[in-house]
Amino acid sequence: MISYVSFNVYDKNIVLQKKFIELFTNITVNNDTQLSEDYVRNYFNASNDNVGAHWLRIIKHYLSIPLDNGYGSHQPVLLAASILTGRHGGPILEMGCGYYSTLLLHEIAVKQQNRYLLSSDTDREWLGKFEANMSSSMHQFRHINNESEWDTININHPRWSMILIDHKPGERRTTDIIRLVNVTDVIIVHDTETATYYYEEGLSLYPYRYHYTYLGTATDIASKSNGTLIQNIRYLLELIVSLKVPRLKSI
Repeated sequence: MISYVSFNVYDKNIVLQKKFIELFTNITVNNDTQLSEDYVRNYFNASNDNVGAHWLRIIKHYLSIPLDNGYGSHQPVLLAASILTGRHGGPILEMGCGYYSTLLLHEIAVKQQNRYLLSSDTDREWLGKFEANMSSSMHQFRHINNESEWDTININHPRWSMILIDHKPGERRTTDIIRLVNVTDVIIVHDTETATYYYEEGLSLYPYRYHYTYLGTATDIASKSNGTLIQNIRYLLELIVSLKVPRLKSI
């Protein structure tokens, strides 16, 4: 029996023993997942082989495998960013709700990390599907009645740990990417494989960026000030690529 698995990250060959394989294949429980989250967050180091094993345990706990290749392609980015920003427990702003983002952020950020989450959307009925089951002092919801209300969505917090850009109208997204550059540690932008929304006009203001394309619909993650955080998120995301975590076929 082969008890080793090899993969390559940043031109470094990493060989992990049977312990690694068991960590990925065994069914996890909440305590195990919490241990892994703490390990990745507190002892993160690109030269530490154990990070990959703990990261896979987290993925298996929170995400469906094969990974979604379309509407949910930003889930690994949200997960990595949530884990690595969880140490300080800063607030999260979700601009545009969805089954793949709202449920995940509620589970990990609100329930697991006890962080404040504001979810917002232009569709009142759609927003209500989530608000009915998740609303609390730590997870609030806001309906955006007209486009100009996006201008004030962030005023209840002077700074956000994470902001997700996935809202309507799509043409509004670049405006908000530019507007929010100085009030977030990390911004995550979904659907960046298309040039329709001229994302580059906004993302060019962020010196530290990563364009994630392992899944069919691309996602960008960027920061104006924290290059180390973007580098570490990139490392976790490229582990997914190197380990060839299964993904759904593109339609």
